[in-house]
Amino acid sequence: MAGVCFTYNSRQFLGQTVFVKRGAHQGKMGQVIRELDDERYQVSLGDFGQETVVFDRSDFLVHRYRKIKVPVSRT
Repeated sequence: MAGVCFTYNSRQFLGQTVFVKRGAHQGKMGQVIRELDDERYQVSLGDFGQETVVFDRSDFLVHRYRKIKVPVSRT
């Protein structure tokens, strides 16, 4: 089964697609193009087009495509 998974603990954000979960751009997706410091990242492309926006790490989720294993229900 293929699906979408979000991760909180990976520090390799450069080039990753992100989903903005709070703030004025909530619900938009973009790509991390620059790491400004440990907690601030510059995002562009996707829903932002050529506009670049700076987000705190707590404002977005990293979006990854991978297989998700679903346990079998044994009721």
